[in-house]
Amino acid sequence: MDYMSDFIEAKYHLAVAERMLEGYVEYPEKRFLVGVINEGAKAASRLVRAFLIYDGVKHGGLDKFLRVAAAKYLDGITIENLVKILEVERAQKVSPIEFVKGDKIILLIRGKYRVLTVSRIREFVKSVGDAVSKFSTSIKR
Repeated sequence: MDYMSDFIEAKYHLAVAERMLEGYVEYPEKRFLVGVINEGAKAASRLVRAFLIYDGVKHGGLDKFLRVAAAKYLDGITIENLVKILEVERAQKVSPIEFVKGDKIILLIRGKYRVLTVSRIREFVKSVGDAVSKFSTSIKR
């Protein structure tokens, strides 16, 4: 298991999310925001896996990452935003209702409407970018 392949995929998905976010500015459509959420979550997921592999953890997911590796490499806000984008993506996939009104995406999650603003989505993407930049690629195992 090589952490570099997951890291490279995280960078790719982050770049796609950033381009889609730029595309939303020109064409404010729901599919851009949903795409940004999905690509940002893919980047966060790959990054979590890369950190775990880099840290020598053979098996584990988000919970293991939060217990073992997260605090070693990332600050609290970045960790929180990585978790949030993964939660939002999961909720968005099961939400029976989603629509965009202005610069907000509205989701029905567990019977309650949740509002997610474009600025919050930007913050999620920025945190993934921060985590990518903090990932050390210079250390060889």
